[in-house]
Amino acid sequence: MAEVLLHATKLRKAYEGRCILDGVSWALEAGRFYALVGHSGSGKTTLLYLLALLERPDEGDLSWQGRSLWALSPAERARWRNRHIGFVFQFFHLIAELRLWENVALPAVLGGSTFAQERGKALAWLERVGLAQRAQERPTRLSGGEQQRVAIARALFLEPPLLLADEPTGNLDENQAQQVWGLFLELVREVGSTVVVATHNLRLAQSADEVYRLQGGQLVRES
Repeated sequence: MAEVLLHATKLRKAYEGRCILDGVSWALEAGRFYALVGHSGSGKTTLLYLLALLERPDEGDLSWQGRSLWALSPAERARWRNRHIGFVFQFFHLIAELRLWENVALPAVLGGSTFAQERGKALAWLERVGLAQRAQERPTRLSGGEQQRVAIARALFLEPPLLLADEPTGNLDENQAQQVWGLFLELVREVGSTVVVATHNLRLAQSADEVYRLQGGQLVRES
């Protein structure tokens, strides 16, 4: 059996009295690619935010290789998240004031490095996603597909053990989605991260090792 990296235990989350997640448990194994599907509002984004420590569950816990993460102090959790998790948002969340290479290098800078120290590596990542020639531009000059490629490079910049992606192609047209998805698969396989990707596109989900569905607050394995 593969090593379990992150273990979610009986996660419960409600908003304004509505239960979104009702006792979800999930053991994420090293080197696996997981797809998370479900209708809009089923809790996919909520679950990803809980796994990334971006939100706190009402009940339940997360453990990393057997160590409880919610037992850490807020500062310790922030440092842990920066080192161990990459996150690809549907709406990119690039910093408009930063150049493309600075956006890509941002995780390392938040971890204590400097932009000057990380510039070469950031340019190399932009080369990998086909945008090296635009490294000095601002995100607002890019198409949606190009912005998502920058966001993927940023998420993978520190080669995190766990990559979470929330509808990474959901805000793109079909052609852009196909291109970004292919690049996404190629890069995460190259880096070797464990991946959880939430998607409404069932065809794309079939490329995952395992497919899980959120329905009625419960997590069920489909394949």
